[in-house]
Amino acid sequence: MFLSVFICNFILLHNLNTFNKKISRCKENYIVKFIDSKEKLKEFLNYEANKYGLKKCKYPFFSIKEKEVLFKCNYLLRKTEYYTNKNSIWKYLYKYALNKYKCKYAMSIPLNVFDKGLYFVHIGPRLVNGNSKIGKDCVMHINTCIVAGGSNDYAPQIGNNVVLGVGSVISGMAIIGDNVAVGANSFVNKDFSDGNMTIAGVPAKKISSNTPNDWNKKDKK
Repeated sequence: MFLSVFICNFILLHNLNTFNKKISRCKENYIVKFIDSKEKLKEFLNYEANKYGLKKCKYPFFSIKEKEVLFKCNYLLRKTEYYTNKNSIWKYLYKYALNKYKCKYAMSIPLNVFDKGLYFVHIGPRLVNGNSKIGKDCVMHINTCIVAGGSNDYAPQIGNNVVLGVGSVISGMAIIGDNVAVGANSFVNKDFSDGNMTIAGVPAKKISSNTPNDWNKKDKK
C-alpha cells in the first residue's frame, strides 16, 4: 500500500515538473524579438527572397507570379516586426498594410513568431497563435494551424527546418524538434522533441526517420 502511494506521488511529481518546465519554456519564448536592427532586417529579407527564387528583396508592387504575391507577406511581416520592435511610428503604416494583406488571403501570421526562412507554399489560409515560436526555415502549406490547446495561452514550440503538410494542425504545448516533416491532415498534440523524423496521423505518430532534407534529395533525383 505504501509502495503504491509512493509510486503514484512520484509519477505525479514527475509529470508536474515536466509540465512546469514546458510552461517556463513557453514563457521564455514569448519575448523573443528576431529582428532588432537594420542589419537583421536586411538579412531576413534577402534570405527569404532567395527561398522564393527572387533576385531582389524589394516589395513586389506589380506581383504577377504566385511567389511574388507570397513574398509580399514576408516583406510586410518583417518590416512590421522591425518597426514594432524599434517602437517606430512607421509600425502603424506597416501594420495597416500587413493586416490588409492577411485579410485578403486569410493568412493569420503574428509578429515575432517565425525565425529566418519562413516559406509559404501556395496562397491559402493559415492560422498561427501569437504565443508560438517557430525556428528557422519553416515551410507552411495551405490550411495549416498552429494553435493553443483548450482555454490556456500556451502554444506550440517548433524547431528548425520543419515542414507542415497541407491541413496539418499543431495544438497545445506540443514541442517539435528540428528536421521534422508533418504529414498532410495530421493532428499533433504531443511532443516530438527529438526531431529528425516524419510524423503523420490523427493523433500524429512517428512513421519514419526521413526528414525534410531527405525529401529534398528525392525531389532532386
